[in-house]
Amino acid sequence: MTDKVLDPVALSDWYVVATASEIEPGRSEQTRLLGLDVVLRRNTEGVCGASLLAGDGAERPMTSIVERYGLIWLCLGTPRREIIAIPEFDESQRRVIRRGRIGVATSGQRVIENFVDLSHFSFVHTGTLGGYDNAEVPEYRVEFREDATELWATECRFMQPKASAAAGAAEDVLYDYRIWSPYISVIYKDSLVCRGKKDLICLFVQPLEETVSVVHSCALVHDETNSDNHILHFYHEIFAQDRSVLIQQLPKKLPVKPRRDIPTISDATSIAYRRWLDKSGLEFGLDRSLP
Repeated sequence: MTDKVLDPVALSDWYVVATASEIEPGRSEQTRLLGLDVVLRRNTEGVCGASLLAGDGAERPMTSIVERYGLIWLCLGTPRREIIAIPEFDESQRRVIRRGRIGVATSGQRVIENFVDLSHFSFVHTGTLGGYDNAEVPEYRVEFREDATELWATECRFMQPKASAAAGAAEDVLYDYRIWSPYISVIYKDSLVCRGKKDLICLFVQPLEETVSVVHSCALVHDETNSDNHILHFYHEIFAQDRSVLIQQLPKKLPVKPRRDIPTISDATSIAYRRWLDKSGLEFGLDRSLP
């Protein structure tokens, strides 16, 4: 079926490959995942299926496909665990703002590391998520949870000129970062509308190739004032700034060795993430070469 040397760790995980509403009944779509061609297809009864596409055009049906949170999830091998639990998707008072698909010419791990990097707020998102006057990153906690299958950074605090589309003034905002897999992360961020509640920003990266990714993301927010378009404009502006940095980073695979491309001391999450990846056995998208 393929001459590729497949990564068993990568094959055993779940990935978002489409928004469920994008695949209409009776329609199909071809995509890629982990360097392999995949066909997504919804039958006239509304059931979604997936097949692995061989070089000769033959299809091998896949069984590990699930619709959850309005997204289509696919595992190319035997799943080693359940899909990430995000119960906030079921809370009726939240709005789910889906940001579609955004292509980025870099590894998925680069995307996730950038997503959880507090130190770049002041320099990449100046005037919104940070500013030159408040560039110092306060100390925060990094810990493993769920038997070391999840990496969390908690008690992350940052002064932000415009923390969200609902912001009216600068605020000191508290974050928790959850890294569920090498390609999935969730931010829990202070809501500026419902005090004491958290807004969520979810990043689900689909690794097409080792250095080519598609980002599926959504925000679960408390905001009854701003339109979907206004909220989307804010998030797209933020990610456009991130994307411009990501496509310039070299090497495009994320280094895991301690002497390659070392984060600063303020990037405790990045350091823990790279060590976590190094121990995972994952090869796809990582640069394991020595300096």
